[in-house]
Amino acid sequence: MSFAKSKNDFSKKDMNFFSEFNSGASQQLSSSFPFFLLATVAILAITLIVWIVCGIQIMNKQNKINDIKKTMASAEYQARLAAKDQSQTEVEDLRSYYYVLSTLDSRVAGKTVALAETLIACKDNLPDDVILTGYKDSDGLVTIDGQSITRESALNYLHLLKEQNLFSFVQDKIAPFDPNDFDLDENNLMYANFGYTFHFECTLKGHYTLSYASFVDGTTPTPLTNLHTQAFSAGAEYKLEKISTYSQDGVDYKLVNVKINGSAVSADKLNEIIASDALVGKMSSNTNIEFMYATETEDNGGES
Repeated sequence: MSFAKSKNDFSKKDMNFFSEFNSGASQQLSSSFPFFLLATVAILAITLIVWIVCGIQIMNKQNKINDIKKTMASAEYQARLAAKDQSQTEVEDLRSYYYVLSTLDSRVAGKTVALAETLIACKDNLPDDVILTGYKDSDGLVTIDGQSITRESALNYLHLLKEQNLFSFVQDKIAPFDPNDFDLDENNLMYANFGYTFHFECTLKGHYTLSYASFVDGTTPTPLTNLHTQAFSAGAEYKLEKISTYSQDGVDYKLVNVKINGSAVSADKLNEIIASDALVGKMSSNTNIEFMYATETEDNGGES
């Protein structure tokens, strides 16, 4: 009997323990539920607010996009686009014209025309016993033809011309006058009274012209600098320095090509010019030089 009683007492204690445990858990769950509900409501409210804000922003952006599309589809906007395209075409045409004019200007600058002072000097220093039968001034080479009574008269005239300091080189040819070499008629028989003919080829001092300018390389090169010109005597050396790079308006350019009288230099010559940062040469004719540049981005094939 005692054993059965103790067993019943133990069972009652277990039941009381589980009852107390369940009661405590229920009380804790009941006290936490309002906080859980409040947190859930807060999350839903924040989510709803974020969704509304994003929706409003998306709607505003879509409205702006629609306005832009409407503006772009308008006749006024299309007219502006057409005007912009026309302006770009006109700018390209003007660049092309400017390049052509610059090239022509350099060619004109490279041509030496007849100098009035040279002709005047030849006339004013003409002795009484000498006459001129021909005068030509072409690209710095002055050719003078005439006749003289004596050989000494021709030499004296040549000496007077040299004293004018007009020529760097003079080649002369003086020969006895032979009437059979000329087709003389009654209007020019007076020339037979002169015993000698002479032919002077005179090289003007400084007649060779060096012209140079810089361009942005392209289908239609864009001028970077004005045309510069210098005069040099035959055989004189010229040197153009600091040409491997060029900066203008905050843009840096690299030398990519050099054209001398319209012909591009070889790759080896170009590398030599870039390495020495100078172009050196001797004047043997009128020389026009075009330095072609490109930005570093263009030189790398458009990679930035």
